[in-house]
Amino acid sequence: MVTIFTDFDGVLFDTIREAYLLCRKALYDIDVNRYVEKNKFDKFVRYKFLVFNTWQYLYLMKVLSDKHIKSDNEFVENYRYLMKTRDFQEEKNFEQAYLEAKQKLVKENNVLFYEKIERKMPFCDILYDLKDKFDIIVVTRNNKFDVEAKFRRHLVNGFKIYGKEELSNYRSKAEFIAEYMNKHNVKKAYFIDDNSHNLRSCLEIPNLKCMLAGWGNIGINERGYKVEEVINTICKE
Repeated sequence: MVTIFTDFDGVLFDTIREAYLLCRKALYDIDVNRYVEKNKFDKFVRYKFLVFNTWQYLYLMKVLSDKHIKSDNEFVENYRYLMKTRDFQEEKNFEQAYLEAKQKLVKENNVLFYEKIERKMPFCDILYDLKDKFDIIVVTRNNKFDVEAKFRRHLVNGFKIYGKEELSNYRSKAEFIAEYMNKHNVKKAYFIDDNSHNLRSCLEIPNLKCMLAGWGNIGINERGYKVEEVINTICKE
């Protein structure tokens, strides 16, 4: 059976509004129900591609707060500078506050609130219909309990989930995927992610085809695959 490894955020579910609300809460203690300023949120969406770990949101938010930045290049340069001068304690405090706020939302399970901030992607529906034909594995840095809660709200089941806890012993998604394929003798697999950083590190894994999800939060100058292109490629197997 062919294996499909897929990211969660931006690929299966649109969760970027939730991420923004949690970032505001963690950094500025702004209530998650407070009004979202469209221009600030739009910038967050535009530069989300720079982030592939929760703690990196700290630096994204800091650059977003700099009103003197006028161009994409300037934004990216400022972000990369902060990444080179990291404050590890501040990162730890931010990530803890972010995850505590997320866990609180999961426990409250306010369905009406989640209806406003999350959306199941069409790609998720299509994969769900194919779950008996492929081995579908969600590989995400999110906590597993959060992903499971989102799936339950949208009546999705049958996907294997490897979350933050399961990936804690691996340096990257690539390391996990390579080990999984070797351990389970996977002869053919696909990896769909909207972060090219995660995909680049997987390019040397034998029998794995990497595909950038163009419907996700990809880089400003990147072009990814359309949903139908991914499905057509996979279903040729």
